Amino acid sequence: MLSYMKFFKVFGSLVLITALLSSCGKKEKQEEAVPMVRLTTVETVNSLPTTSYPGKIYSRETSNVAFRVSGTLASVPVKEGQHVKRGQVLARMDDRDYRVQLQATEAEYAQIKAQAERVIALYEDEGTSQNSYDKARYGLEQITQKLQHHRDQLNDCVVTAPFDGYVAKVFHDSHETVAAGMPVVSVFALDDEEIIIHVPISEYLKRHHFEKFKATFSALENRTYDLHLINISHSANINQLYEVHLGIDRDDHEITPGMTTMVTISYKNEGAQELQLPATSIIHDQQGPAVFVYRDGHVWRTPVEMTFIHNSGMAEIKGDIQSGDQVVVSGASRLTNGQEVRPFPEPSETNVGGLL
Repeated sequence: MLSYMKFFKVFGSLVLITALLSSCGKKEKQEEAVPMVRLTTVETVNSLPTTSYPGKIYSRETSNVAFRVSGTLASVPVKEGQHVKRGQVLARMDDRDYRVQLQATEAEYAQIKAQAERVIALYEDEGTSQNSYDKARYGLEQITQKLQHHRDQLNDCVVTAPFDGYVAKVFHDSHETVAAGMPVVSVFALDDEEIIIHVPISEYLKRHHFEKFKATFSALENRTYDLHLINISHSANINQLYEVHLGIDRDDHEITPGMTTMVTISYKNEGAQELQLPATSIIHDQQGPAVFVYRDGHVWRTPVEMTFIHNSGMAEIKGDIQSGDQVVVSGASRLTNGQEVRPFPEPSETNVGGLL
């Protein structure tokens, strides 16, 4: 009898434990059925939207100086980085052959000119024919042009600076043979620099909303300069980027061509303050862009309009939403309107990174 009583007690305990475990399992499954979401808070944009792009300094007035004649360089009396004045000699060519050529032409000119003058004098006295007069006149014009051409060639054996500036590059040294049109020295004007940045098509389409430009130079202790817009190219390059040319407003000479900078573009604030949230919060479906707003344990689909996306990943929006609202920041595409959710708990201040 005692054995049966012990059996029933053990059996009853097992049934009770099994029921408790089953109840806990159902509860865990019910809790697991409610998805957990990570939330973010909608914020007000407190400042004008900005975006930044790397840029480089170029001189708007650059010249690759070359000879108009071919020959051997006699001297290049300038060095890279040297300041030069307009009209200063940059290079000389060995002009021996051109001087000999000019001397021969001068002698030929003197002979033809004397003959032509005699024929013209006879023609005026009706001592020669019209045909002889025309030949003499045309011959004199031809030798005159030839003489001028050879004088120009001799003068072209010297090249000078086209403007005040600095020598950027010396391409050839003395005693080297160069062809006509081959660059010998490159010079640039120092007070006429511009900054060029390249922007994507999304930025190009917003060009009418550009407000201000600033350039920051890390090499100059993060010194900042105001810029003004010169022009924007209306055709994209091979990388689908558009060139933006910007002038520098400054009165010092520390900025030189070749330097790099970071250009910040500010946009016009053309309306009421915008709201912003991470762009990952926005879903795109057949009904258009929207976010899931969290209220009282449920999420509600709310249509929004994106007005601007920053490089930081923040999107500015309009819609039936307010600053301080909480929205789902990740996994929103798997949710449905009115669905029950559980927010992830905020990590403790002592739990750095939420690892515990």
